[in-house]
Amino acid sequence: MLPSSRDPSTKVAYNENMVYESDGQVSKTPSILNASSVTFDLLNSSNTNCIKTRYDVKSSCSNSLYGSKATIPTQVSINPNAPNRASQRLKKFLVKKIFSDTGYADGEYERNEENGLSWNKDERETWGGRFDFFLSCLGYAVGLGAVWRFPYLCYKNGGGVFLIPYLIFLFFVGIPLFFLELNIGQFTSQGPFQCWKMAPIFKGLGISMNISSFYFCLYYNMIIAYSLYYLINSFESPLPWSKCDYAWSSPNCTDDYGDSFIIQCNQPDVYKDFNGLCYNYSGIAGKTPIGWWSVEKRLEYKKPVLPSQDYYNNYILQKSNGLENSGQLVWQLAVALGVAWIIVFFCVFKGIKSSGKVVYFTSLFPYVVLLILGINGWTLPGAGLGIEFYIKPDFSKLLDINVWFDAAVQIFFTMSTSYGGLITLASYNKFHQHTLRDTLVITLSNALTAIFAGFVVFSYIGYLAHTTNQRVADVVSSGSGLSFIVFPFAVTKLAGAPFWSVMFFIMMLTLGLDSQFATLETVITSIEDAVPKIKKYKKILIGALCVVMYSLGLPYCTRGGAYWIEIMDKFSSGWAVLLIGALECICIGWVYGFRNFQKDISMMIGKKCTDCILAWYWAICWKFISPFLLILLAIFSIIQYKPLETDGYVFPYWSNVIGHLMTASILSGTVGWVIYSLLDAVFISKKSLKSLFQPEKDWGPLLVEHKLLAVHLENLKHLHGAKQVKESKKVPIHVNAVMVP
Repeated sequence: MLPSSRDPSTKVAYNENMVYESDGQVSKTPSILNASSVTFDLLNSSNTNCIKTRYDVKSSCSNSLYGSKATIPTQVSINPNAPNRASQRLKKFLVKKIFSDTGYADGEYERNEENGLSWNKDERETWGGRFDFFLSCLGYAVGLGAVWRFPYLCYKNGGGVFLIPYLIFLFFVGIPLFFLELNIGQFTSQGPFQCWKMAPIFKGLGISMNISSFYFCLYYNMIIAYSLYYLINSFESPLPWSKCDYAWSSPNCTDDYGDSFIIQCNQPDVYKDFNGLCYNYSGIAGKTPIGWWSVEKRLEYKKPVLPSQDYYNNYILQKSNGLENSGQLVWQLAVALGVAWIIVFFCVFKGIKSSGKVVYFTSLFPYVVLLILGINGWTLPGAGLGIEFYIKPDFSKLLDINVWFDAAVQIFFTMSTSYGGLITLASYNKFHQHTLRDTLVITLSNALTAIFAGFVVFSYIGYLAHTTNQRVADVVSSGSGLSFIVFPFAVTKLAGAPFWSVMFFIMMLTLGLDSQFATLETVITSIEDAVPKIKKYKKILIGALCVVMYSLGLPYCTRGGAYWIEIMDKFSSGWAVLLIGALECICIGWVYGFRNFQKDISMMIGKKCTDCILAWYWAICWKFISPFLLILLAIFSIIQYKPLETDGYVFPYWSNVIGHLMTASILSGTVGWVIYSLLDAVFISKKSLKSLFQPEKDWGPLLVEHKLLAVHLENLKHLHGAKQVKESKKVPIHVNAVMVP
């Protein structure tokens, strides 16, 4: 208690940081339930002398806001470890206020108390196991991009030098945005649509995230279907993509790149063409080559076609010559896509309770496979040559703006930020899950996995270049070319090729499923949060979504499906998603306020993790560096735009228009919500425009016991006459406040 000798005309408040006194004013205390003991002397008053939560947006409060004067106890001591009648009165009073703020009907609190029911209007399931969230998040972040895109970008952009811009963007964009999204999801226990109540005008970000996640689900499961199809065919021996003597093999297919293939051209009765190829005289009419007499001329004339390339294009895809000729449905792909959706359904049909267990296999198995493939690959002839191409530094590349752009985009999309998945996964956390630890471990693991995968992939590319007498530059590829052409053919040169093929495609399958689980869960969670009653029919909802997405994905199973996937990949994850990330930072850093968000994080993980030097790091990144870089990247992406082209095929103009409309549809969620909010405020609800940038009445933690952590006395230290008189070390435990009329 305060010393009795203090002049009662001066009002004093102690808090954990410092003590203020001011004539007629009271400072803010920290959360009353965070202290071991809190004592209030509350003399019923009016105007500014009142208890309020940090999420009340009104500038002043009166007793009418909380009920009659008789509701407020006159002297209360709260000790959570030894509650007494007075403390329960205050706690009950605060809970009743929170009940009214979160939309409960009058008297619902009393009925719940009488019947022994929960205080919470909405209960939310949480992860069942200790590592469920961590592995789900790790699997979501470490996707196919870490294996099939990062190694190629390293080779293309200066080898080891590429790590410099990559790590810079990791620490100034990737980690800050990752940490921001985890905390938003965990603090609110809501998905990406409902979590933006701290600034209602930004709710459209959640809509945009769900649209981009929906697009992602559509085409990403087709990649999983390809992996599944290859996995089934990997049990054949020899592997069907190892030779050129199949019906789908093209005239330029070459499966023997050894010296014996060149020696054949030195035999009698062999015609040597100017393009470097040689033919039997009997085969000249059909132009079926039997080898080449000049590797250089052969490469200049036309690059040899790997049998795995023919297998992928002519057997798996049955690829047409253009988007205009999409052709009929390839029934094998339609079946594979259906099986892929069935697998996804059974892995997520119980929500996080089922997917949280599956990830123990799908998240960890890829690391086992990468390690096994690496140990084998590093011992192969030519592996060192491939790794040299991967890491050999070219410092001149640092002056190329495209290198920095590639690094930033790779960081942004491999971290899977701005799609809503991280917010969704974190929303099922326990309230005090250590988000800082999770952020650092997951983001750094993601980066190290990508770097490690490069050493594995390039060891096999070097081996393939060695065995086929080609340059590494002629073999290296990225994306589907690496996963379904180069790597599968490299595997055919190994002893026990089917085993290695099975291992590789199980890894591809699990990498894809991890990302698909979280992305689909994002859409499901947003629907459940918007329409809580639908939770009773969760399995039906998931089944319906899988059927709808399967139906919409059938165009990818046509002979022109690969072209549609290229369009989706190009336009569904472009500059629109970069702008979403920038708006997230602006919302937290400038509209809601960094200090408010810092206090929210402190409630969950403690002040030691938020009041240290890291606070400056988060503040600078969220308010300045991250949004600036993301907006700059979006502008650069628009300026550098070129019509879509792949493997020499130029996509028709109308397909690019469709792609741009797809990008616009993602942003339409954000822009449309802003327009709706403004029209509603001006013409319907008649509320001030300022309220669109202030927290809604029920903003804060979902559960009442967590909302109680945010109860404070009104912050009046900024008013006239307030001054610091002591440091908190003098009162490390007790929080005292005197409020005199």
